[in-house]
Amino acid sequence: MSKQYDRKLYLIFGVFFIFITAIINIATITAGTFPAGHDVILIALTIIVFCNAYLAPQFIQNDERTKKIKERGMFYSYFFILGYMMLMMTLLYFEILNISAYQAVTLLTGITVPTVFISFVILSFKY
Repeated sequence: MSKQYDRKLYLIFGVFFIFITAIINIATITAGTFPAGHDVILIALTIIVFCNAYLAPQFIQNDERTKKIKERGMFYSYFFILGYMMLMMTLLYFEILNISAYQAVTLLTGITVPTVFISFVILSFKY
């Protein structure tokens, strides 16, 4: 596959995910159940697809620069994920946030997974 083809394919999937995510989020907001769980995961998938659209030409090469971006991205993401979890535990303990266990897990997943890919994009500017 050529580099441009990968990027265009990711962009097509990204637009598709935005469309699906918008429909499902509008439905859950009008029903009064936002965030239901699956909608947060769809937002995360949309972010991942657009991050991969940006990173595809760089990650196809699979050189030292790519490995360094992946290494550092995972390292920095680890600390952000710990921060998310501590914040979530604090909000749940003091009952500032009142959500079910399913919503809590999907919310953590919905912010954890894109954090890794966003850190890849930020680090691709640096390296």
